[in-house]
Amino acid sequence: MNTIILICLAFSFNTLFATPVLDTLVRREGSVRTIIKKNEMIHLLGNDSFDGKYFKIVLKKSNEAISFHDPDKNLVLKAASVYYHLNKSREFWMKDMQFAKIQEMPKITVRLELTNQFDEFGHFANDNRAPQFNNALSIPSGQTPDWVPEDRRDSWNNEIWFRPVKKILTKDLGNLGPNPMTVALQALQNPLIDYIQNQFNVRLMEEFFYPSYVNRPLHEDLIRYAGTYALMKLILHGSKYADRLFLDKYYYLDAAFVPEIAYHEFAHIVLSDRLEMSHSTPVNEGMADYFAAVQSRTRKIYARVKGHSNSRYKDRDEKKKYTHWDEATRLATSDFTLSVLWDVREVLGENYGDKVVFHARHFLETKSSTISEGLLRAILYACEEKCEFPRRDKLILYETFSKKGF
Repeated sequence: MNTIILICLAFSFNTLFATPVLDTLVRREGSVRTIIKKNEMIHLLGNDSFDGKYFKIVLKKSNEAISFHDPDKNLVLKAASVYYHLNKSREFWMKDMQFAKIQEMPKITVRLELTNQFDEFGHFANDNRAPQFNNALSIPSGQTPDWVPEDRRDSWNNEIWFRPVKKILTKDLGNLGPNPMTVALQALQNPLIDYIQNQFNVRLMEEFFYPSYVNRPLHEDLIRYAGTYALMKLILHGSKYADRLFLDKYYYLDAAFVPEIAYHEFAHIVLSDRLEMSHSTPVNEGMADYFAAVQSRTRKIYARVKGHSNSRYKDRDEKKKYTHWDEATRLATSDFTLSVLWDVREVLGENYGDKVVFHARHFLETKSSTISEGLLRAILYACEEKCEFPRRDKLILYETFSKKGF
């Protein structure tokens, strides 16, 4: 009888305190394709809501954790996916990067479906102030000033906000930069012009110094060269109207369903011991992109998620060379900085590369660090302290940066 009672108690204990296993949206190993897979919800404080030791997932401005039994099954899947990927990211920073300070971080509230803008003096901006969609952001800790009425005062730790998805006509998004066809033609433009100029110079020399060897009039060649140049310019101009071949009619991004966005936003919080979260620059975003790419283990990050996102991916192996336009704030979300940092990893090896990139934050300024000056110098300074053979490895880095056009 006692044995039966003990067995029942043990079964009840295991049932009560077993780690919940829920559906999550993840990418296949080494692929950009996504699947629904059951995963454990680790570090929970209970077994019926997304309230954990390190993260709490809430809906909009609520402070109550989303329940496992919420009638909105899509919301539960979204909350489970975000909770799983954020805990996975935390494990990466603890074990792979050995960042001990992460243990001192206060619990992070993660808000889903929130359209409010952030107000550093009031936490949430007014509900009707330009509602936000199709993105995510990290929020620095803060509190309302003393002059705010007591019934409206608030304080908060670091938070991550995921906006709701909204389909937007692509043509309403403004300038999205050149399409792939235009980029390819722009890359061919200068070599073609150089070739035409060289052929023209040779033809002039033949005309003046060896006219008896030339069987055709000079004006025919001039027309041919001018025609080739004009045709190239015409095709280049026309390619700018081919956007519809490369873009969907609508743009939408349910950020909470893109695993790398969770890694990216948590990276901002980790890096915030040196780089403020309130400024989006090519360097700040590129640093967060880098660690999102390391965790995703795929060449392309932020790739499409069927039914949830059709946003353009970022390519860690982007071969583009540096131009001063890469420093523009409006290009903070491009993949150029990511590709620079990934080249550092490729030449130093993943172990030393990750350490150097992470340590580089100590030599960066949130607002003023550029790619060509601040980031490259920070990488070299970090290499001096973290590389296996600093003198040799810095020479390798100089060569690597030169290949990127610096």
